[in-house]
Amino acid sequence: MKYKIYGDNQNIILKGNTSFPNSPTNRNYQEFVEDIYNEGLGIVEGADYVGVVSYTDARRAEYPPIEDQLDKIYHEGIDAWKADIKAIKDKYPKTQVGITSIAPIPDWVKTALFEKQKEKYVKAKERLAQYELSAGLTDEDGKHIIMPLPIYIDGKRNPLVVQDEMEREAAQEVINNTPQEVINSVSS
Repeated sequence: MKYKIYGDNQNIILKGNTSFPNSPTNRNYQEFVEDIYNEGLGIVEGADYVGVVSYTDARRAEYPPIEDQLDKIYHEGIDAWKADIKAIKDKYPKTQVGITSIAPIPDWVKTALFEKQKEKYVKAKERLAQYELSAGLTDEDGKHIIMPLPIYIDGKRNPLVVQDEMEREAAQEVINNTPQEVINSVSS
């Protein structure tokens, strides 16, 4: 986990010892959105919250069904079953009055990711719409408006053509990796 959401309204982000607000004008926030675009939502953890749950309710929710417990005893013995039950009892002692849980990632984080995906997709489409330097640009009659660049200069590949090909390849990769719902939102 690289980022942690916290605060009552879950709009503060923590990265290491640095906290920053959920504000698109904030440089750290912009870096956060770029990171979730590149690395996915797995690098974000929701806010902590304390739910008031009794130890009996917490244990009951975690105990396996009785059929599975009996199967454990039959196949692995009573000591293996006791070890599993003890781990749950130790996790939720009788003195417990609440459980700290992790909230789901807030919707605004998912929206920020969606908008970044949309932005990158549009830029990639615009990049691919530009003519290829090695092909030039022709009019309706097939006459060159812009002459193609030579692919080789002095026996070496033309660095401008190489750069153009790399940029086009990167743009195509963005398009290929864009979720369909993002593409649909741009198309409509």
